[in-house]
Amino acid sequence: MKATAIIVMLGIFQIGCATTYRSQEPGRVSFVLDGPGISLYKNGERYSAMGLSSAPIRAVEGNQLAECHARIFVTRSRIAWILYGIGLAGLGTSIGLNPNGHAQGGQRTASVILGISGVTTVLAGGTVFMTAPSHLYDAVNIYNDGQARLPK
Repeated sequence: MKATAIIVMLGIFQIGCATTYRSQEPGRVSFVLDGPGISLYKNGERYSAMGLSSAPIRAVEGNQLAECHARIFVTRSRIAWILYGIGLAGLGTSIGLNPNGHAQGGQRTASVILGISGVTTVLAGGTVFMTAPSHLYDAVNIYNDGQARLPK
């Protein structure tokens, strides 16, 4: 009962933090917490910043250095998701080979090897993923710095 109350309260507080504000500065890219993650907005158009699509590259199109950083972000994000998938598949297979912990011989050895390699692969994916966002921030900052300043 307490856990349910805590979850409901967290949900209510999360709703209070929502915003629909979008930057109105033409030609510039802005970060917006949108739905499950961060999105980029430019000239009223939304670009997903999840890293699985090339939308961040399109958002900073026209500035070669910004595009380079956006490509690094997208590449690292995709590699991280691939490593997560492979790692989770290894862990799932490991559990499937030895569901109750009483397997013997080769089946037990295979389960242990798949479990260790699965955990290692998931950790490697996390490491790669942690290095990706800084390139997205760099891409947006470089792009915005390259835009002409608007008169005040």
